[in-house]
Amino acid sequence: MNSSRKPDPLTTKSYWDATYETREALAPVDPHGAHARVTQEILCIKKRIGLDEKRVLEIGGGGSAWLAFLAKAHPSSEFTCLDYSEVGVESLRHYAHENELNNLKFKNSDMFQPPLEYERYDIVFSHGVVEHFPDLSGVLIAHARYLSDDGILLSIIPNMAGILGLLTKIFNRTVYNIHVPHDLKAFRQGHSDAELEIIESGYLCSSNFGVLSSCFKRKEGWKWATYKFLSRVSKAVWIFENSVASLPTSRTFSPYIYVAAKHRPIVSK
Repeated sequence: MNSSRKPDPLTTKSYWDATYETREALAPVDPHGAHARVTQEILCIKKRIGLDEKRVLEIGGGGSAWLAFLAKAHPSSEFTCLDYSEVGVESLRHYAHENELNNLKFKNSDMFQPPLEYERYDIVFSHGVVEHFPDLSGVLIAHARYLSDDGILLSIIPNMAGILGLLTKIFNRTVYNIHVPHDLKAFRQGHSDAELEIIESGYLCSSNFGVLSSCFKRKEGWKWATYKFLSRVSKAVWIFENSVASLPTSRTFSPYIYVAAKHRPIVSK
């Protein structure tokens, strides 16, 4: 992984600053809340990786509900937020100070231009970051530079290759255009191209139309009404899954794709 290239993103710093500024007050992840089904499936993956007594970095962690939750749930570990948006970092810093999360640290810098030398972490993860770069392997190489020798990289992205991508294109083409619509095959290939060894991967959850909330700035019109109806459909599906049986994940309806990977072993010749 000697590439020094810096991939160009489909988004800008001003875009993320504005996004953090308009978000509601930070609330940590709630495994028993309205999106419990989705949250618990993501949490299961993180638990399989292991989070106790680890150094954990979230790239793009400004305003991260996951970091706030994990830092409280795993006091034996050290968590770090890395984000180039001062607004995002400060929102999480404020929450951590108010809630005495002393095992949560902050780095306000570009992931491609870290201060001095790279620090290494046991776990590096990102939620909805790498799909904003056309050069997938390039941004994954940048993520992997923060890994310890036996560290694990977990990347989770929205499944824009399925029905959610189509609806995003209909509801808000601008939002659709800042995403690269990877399916699982393409996402796995990006990790392989970055010389990473895949530990596990797959589609996450049977459905979650709530992901489409980012398409709307105003709560009005037929598009908003359609979104609200579909969100209720997802909640009805989750009730069925919790009480009867889980539905299969799929390229068409699953809201997320994930890959857990590590450095590829060096084979001596």
